[in-house]
Amino acid sequence: MQTSMMSTLLSMPLFQGLTMDELMKVLAQVRPDFLHFKDSTILRQGESHTRLLYVLRGCVVREMSAPQGRYSISEVIDEQTFIEISSLFGRDTALRANYRAQGEVTLLAFDKSYMFNVFGQFSIVQLNILNLYCACAQALNERHVSPPLGDDIHAHFCHFVRSLCENPRGEKQLKITRADLAEYLGCNRRRMSEIIVSWQRAGLVTISYSCIIIPDLPRLTLYEQQTT
Repeated sequence: MQTSMMSTLLSMPLFQGLTMDELMKVLAQVRPDFLHFKDSTILRQGESHTRLLYVLRGCVVREMSAPQGRYSISEVIDEQTFIEISSLFGRDTALRANYRAQGEVTLLAFDKSYMFNVFGQFSIVQLNILNLYCACAQALNERHVSPPLGDDIHAHFCHFVRSLCENPRGEKQLKITRADLAEYLGCNRRRMSEIIVSWQRAGLVTISYSCIIIPDLPRLTLYEQQTT
């Protein structure tokens, strides 16, 4: 295997801390697949998650829809991260979202069975896996903290969007009707429309029919904090 690819593997969160010789021992027992996609679906929401999928390069878009179909949100997953590692094990291994390639994307895939019959032989890899799952649990806890008290629609909206996203950075596209959004946030539709229009005038969102595009959620959150 090329030296550059070996260096890439050693930089992965899964293999950090291994020596080159140790990595070679791992690769002698596993068969990673390199998957290439172009403007196509990678995974579908509801499917069983069976492989560790690592985004080597390219733009992967995550699209999550509510079970009732009343809203959906899309965001970009960062390069050099795993796709929905939290769904690999547990009582429910169904994927929580759709994932698609925007342009050309390369993924590195490992069957999750390797986590038991190969990766378990290396204590550093076991520790890395534990760290990955702890990071997932901590991120999930941060996303699902109690909603803000009171009737501050700004705060409730930002909390609502954060709870649906995995990546705190990057553009978000929330598809929802004004009526449904107002119902979720506990206000009337007219008030909801006035607030969204004020955000658009401030350059914080772009609005179209049943879609709110948020280029920078932290910036919108900061605006909300400054105006409350």
